[in-house]
Amino acid sequence: MNQLKASVIVAMYNGEATVEKTLISLLAQSYENFEIIIVDDGSTDSSKDVVDKYIDNPRVRYVFKENGGVAAARNVGIEHAVGDIVGFCDQDDLWKPNKLEMQMKMFEQHPDVGVVYSWIEVDRNGDFSISKPCFEGDCFEALLMQNFISCCTGMARRNLLLQIGGFDESRELHGVDDRHVWLRLARITRFGVVNEPLATYVIHGANYSLNEAKMLTADLICISKISSISDLSAQEKAWCKEAEYRVFRHYASNFFYINELNECASCYLNSWKLKKYRVDLLIASLILKVTPRSFLVSIKRTRKRIKGEMV
Repeated sequence: MNQLKASVIVAMYNGEATVEKTLISLLAQSYENFEIIIVDDGSTDSSKDVVDKYIDNPRVRYVFKENGGVAAARNVGIEHAVGDIVGFCDQDDLWKPNKLEMQMKMFEQHPDVGVVYSWIEVDRNGDFSISKPCFEGDCFEALLMQNFISCCTGMARRNLLLQIGGFDESRELHGVDDRHVWLRLARITRFGVVNEPLATYVIHGANYSLNEAKMLTADLICISKISSISDLSAQEKAWCKEAEYRVFRHYASNFFYINELNECASCYLNSWKLKKYRVDLLIASLILKVTPRSFLVSIKRTRKRIKGEMV
């Protein structure tokens, strides 16, 4: 045990309010052979003062860089890492004490596995739920159809991250740069999963992933970049087309939920363009285009009231 060394990369930008809790959770790991690399992506607040309280710990290293985005910060962390296995934990997420122990054990026992992730606990302002993805082995198709790996659970062999060139630092991928990495890794290695929640993903108002319009664009660009890989098979290209369709359907639902009808209609229209036989998608798009937002909001309120009265 503890033969493989783990490097935990914390990309930090103006994280003074949360990074200390993150560091405390990382330092509480039951696994002993690991280091923490904090990459300060040009913070302008007091994040460095918080980190300074832990810098004397031999496991903790601090690296400053000019602001360039989370993907660039993670790449700097990978460059500085000396561990065999690399994991990522954002400045506001938390790891369970047994996370490294459970995942490193899988790397030790399965040398053909290059990526190990786990279930994730999601904290929505104190309302907790658990996401339980269970894909393993060859995961390329599954990852195209659904982004099921939370970055704070994923760990990968460093040599494989270097083989694919690390994270794509394009700003247009911001929010899904980790999915892009998992997809590229899935073409060259097998995945393993630990069937228990080993990290907590904290959702709050500052989460970039709450911006549906930007995330839609980023997901589409991610799929486009993958589909442009030169040696994709015909089957893999077909999967990419299906993934693009599913992205539009996914965000159509999200936009409908937040009453953004024009954006929802646009997603349905683009879904129909990919599957012309789905005339229902075209009809849905046309109806939403002429539906007043206030009318939809009123219907939703009425349904919610009736549902409440029936309980």
